[in-house]
Amino acid sequence: MDLVCEIFVSAREFDTDEEALSLMRRLGSRLSKLQKEGTLVGYQVVTLMESNDFDDEDVDRELVESVTGGRLPTIYVNLTRQGGSSRVRDDELTSLFHRGEIVIALTYSTRID
Repeated sequence: MDLVCEIFVSAREFDTDEEALSLMRRLGSRLSKLQKEGTLVGYQVVTLMESNDFDDEDVDRELVESVTGGRLPTIYVNLTRQGGSSRVRDDELTSLFHRGEIVIALTYSTRID
């Protein structure tokens, strides 16, 4: 099976940790629904609150910091969909991404057998 992975990172500076956590929970809820509908193969959404979260969550620090400049907290989202399918088009997800100023940081393809 061919897969496409898209990594997104929040470019927004959150006023509080709770604000970032709240948005992460809303994103997780929506992404869970999209996965159940078959739109996504899988996803990961985490809030990086402190420096050691990169290792704890197995997140590429350099990639995230290329968007954030090192500022925390931030939100990291990894979406995986089947290759050949179009990008996820979902108004609610787009609205949540807009609120968090979540931008695409990396797209790559992979194959699993």
